[in-house]
Amino acid sequence: MDIFAHFFWTYAIFRKTKKPFLAAFFGILPDLLSFGVLFVINFFSGKSFVRGPPDPTAIPRYVTQSYNYTHSLIIFLIILLIIYLLTKKFYIFLLGWPLHILIDIPSHTSRFFPTPFLFPLSSYTFSGINWGNPWFVKINYSLLLIIYIFIFRKNIAKLYKQIKN
Repeated sequence: MDIFAHFFWTYAIFRKTKKPFLAAFFGILPDLLSFGVLFVINFFSGKSFVRGPPDPTAIPRYVTQSYNYTHSLIIFLIILLIIYLLTKKFYIFLLGWPLHILIDIPSHTSRFFPTPFLFPLSSYTFSGINWGNPWFVKINYSLLLIIYIFIFRKNIAKLYKQIKN
């Protein structure tokens, strides 16, 4: 799924927690740590951006390697355990990270960056639906729009009353 949808889904789910924006940040962190590095390098080197999936042979190995680590539930659990052992606290906002992975599992195909959610214990991946399909994008963002209208319905009603008066 695209990074914006990850942000909006994570924020919607964690909106009633103390730090929903931090949860949303952790909801996009797996992609920032893998593809974000390549994006920054390409941006500053002046490479042009192509719409759609890039040529897999043009993606550096470090992106694939970091993708394996950042999209693994096993790695997440290890890091969560380390953080808990060091701080003796459970930070709910960290759950944005596994939410990202769980969303990616059914929304990635085996043809392009399948989600290695069991890495490094297993190379098993699930071939789901391509999140870039136009019909999927339309459904995904339509659902997000409906959810955010529902979330902000009270604010919308207040705004309507202010405009009306």
